[in-house]
Amino acid sequence: MSEVQNISEQKPEIINEWFNQFISDIKFDQMMMETGTAPVDKREFYDNAIAGNVQGIFNSMRIESTKFYISQVINDYFKELFSKNVFPQKLAFDFSDAKILVWAQIKTEDVSTEDALILSEAEANSKYSDNGFYISSTIVEECDNLPIPSHYHEVKINGRLPESH
Repeated sequence: MSEVQNISEQKPEIINEWFNQFISDIKFDQMMMETGTAPVDKREFYDNAIAGNVQGIFNSMRIESTKFYISQVINDYFKELFSKNVFPQKLAFDFSDAKILVWAQIKTEDVSTEDALILSEAEANSKYSDNGFYISSTIVEECDNLPIPSHYHEVKINGRLPESH
């Protein structure tokens, strides 16, 4: 049985409560629209809806879903990597609409960190590739002496920047 079927079989009071909250939220949005206090993204959504601009609605939904999925992929990638208790020397990311590029530098011959990076990528990809989002990693060793590519953004590892910074 799917989750959607389970939700529709909830107790009537749970369904009623959800709809009441939903209607209340829309009424609050209406008040913000009428008073000009709605945030830009909410105003754009309702402007598109009121104008019947279906393409505009779907464009904003695509942007929001991309933000959601990329944050989920990154979060799961880090959870998996940190669960293995190994860390690369440097870690950097670059993003597109559906692809997350990882650039990682590890110590020379550090097979355990390399394996952890590969497995973390595989775990995240197994969860999100069906939704069109995936990670692609480049792993270099310290002896390669390669800088982080300029279009990547380095992230803190264990709450601090790597030794080179």
